[in-house]
Amino acid sequence: MAHAYRSSIRIEASADVVWQVLADVERMPAWTTSMTRVTLLGAGTTLAVGSHVEIERPGLPRATWEVDGLTEGRGFSWSSTTPGVRTGVAHLVEPLSDVACEATVAVAQSGMLAGLTDLAAGARTRDLVDAELADLRAEAELRGRREP
Repeated sequence: MAHAYRSSIRIEASADVVWQVLADVERMPAWTTSMTRVTLLGAGTTLAVGSHVEIERPGLPRATWEVDGLTEGRGFSWSSTTPGVRTGVAHLVEPLSDVACEATVAVAQSGMLAGLTDLAAGARTRDLVDAELADLRAEAELRGRREP
């Protein structure tokens, strides 16, 4: 059985500004409380399909994620597998106008232990997703006000 959580937030900044904040994944801990450490592994220093990223989040075990989807300027997805659970997370940016967009984070877990994982850490995961979106809005709106 799959378990999923999806949350969206309106951001008063252009989709380009939001994408610049979001795609620089190693800087996430500088603007969100939902990430303690994010490190791109291997030779690449930019987000790309096939990239591996090590993530530490408050209250959750450290995990290595693989970028499995990327649409430049609009979103990326990554997934991580632990025994019995596959977790996929999509980060999406949808323009609403030249100066506003909607950002979405969608989490889906599947596998034999997905239900147990959701019981144990689902509330914490949902809190972290909501915190990430709120922090993304704050950072992007701040950067958007700095742009000419």
